Amino acid sequence: MSIRYTKASNSLQLDSSSIPYTTNMARPSQTDIEQMIQRARPTNRDLVRRDINQGLSSPLASLMLKIAPFFYNQGISKDLLCLHGTIACNYRGNRYNIPIEIWFQQDHPQVPPLAYVKPTPDMFVSTTSGDVQADGTVVISYLRNWRHPNSDLYTLLNAMSEAFSQSPPVYSNSSMTNRSTPYPTNASSMPMPTPIGTGIGGTQGNPSYSYPYGYPQTQIPQDIYRDSIQTAVLDRVRNRLDETVQIGQAQIDSLKKTEQDLIDGEKTIQRLINDAQQQQIQAQNYITNLQAKTNEMLEATQKTSQSSEKGNSIKEDALIAPAPVYKQLLQGYAEEHAIQDLLYYLADGLRRKSIGLDTYLKHVRELSRKQFILRATMRKCRQIAGLPLK
Repeated sequence: MSIRYTKASNSLQLDSSSIPYTTNMARPSQTDIEQMIQRARPTNRDLVRRDINQGLSSPLASLMLKIAPFFYNQGISKDLLCLHGTIACNYRGNRYNIPIEIWFQQDHPQVPPLAYVKPTPDMFVSTTSGDVQADGTVVISYLRNWRHPNSDLYTLLNAMSEAFSQSPPVYSNSSMTNRSTPYPTNASSMPMPTPIGTGIGGTQGNPSYSYPYGYPQTQIPQDIYRDSIQTAVLDRVRNRLDETVQIGQAQIDSLKKTEQDLIDGEKTIQRLINDAQQQQIQAQNYITNLQAKTNEMLEATQKTSQSSEKGNSIKEDALIAPAPVYKQLLQGYAEEHAIQDLLYYLADGLRRKSIGLDTYLKHVRELSRKQFILRATMRKCRQIAGLPLK
């Protein structure tokens, strides 16, 4: 719905064919919404679903959900979720529908949505609005300051409605078809945003407005065009500069983190090198001590060999028995004690499970028999030598 100027009645008339009337559009079901979310595959599905429901249930907007390809400036396209329809605003006592589109990016809501004003063929985007660029991009402060988790779609719609109420982003273009300038100069021919609730073909609810610029009808100063173009270019350059600064800052932060990791790694490697050097020094000390001990053992071995060659070795017959019976008694005593020690170590080996039970019993049987014979021999030798019997 838009306002047209009729020369015959010198009044503003409403045209209901300008903007699709979307108030009675059926809201999509949760199943349809879920299917579209699955097709778009956003990163945070729960948060995207929350914002979609907020937009569909907003009292300020009449929106529908779709999934369509979105073309970026880099030449790539992605299938994104889009809320399209109209948003209401109040301007000078009248209520108007502004056609909009809101696109949800893949990383929503970590990144802000992309909002656009989509004028119909008989409308044009206002070049004096500070909230909408010439291509229809919405650049209100709420979008520029979008921060998750403090920002959501419901508050965005309220902010857009408030901003559009202060400065409507679009005007009807029907009264401009035969003019050489884009701005009207009197109230009766001034195009206005699309109103709601006024009768078609009547003049009710159309108070006269004075055009704020006051320029002649056939001539517009060049400053207006230059300022408009400069504002659009500055906004584009400022946005591109902000993006470049953010990308550069992110790269700087990444390089700083890499530098810190390299510094920490250098410290770790230096510590490992110092530990290896200390261990090398200790190993060298151990080798030196081992060589010294080895030399000492070789010297002791040489001295022992030299002593043996000179006849200083211990003779086997260190003890001389006065009679053969005493020698036999001494040998039997020594062998009996040796058998006793051997039985002890066999029992210890069995306890430690170093030998099996069969082996243990076999040797114990043989040693016991030999020990018995030795004790009997020793007893006989004592009787012959006249020694007391134990």
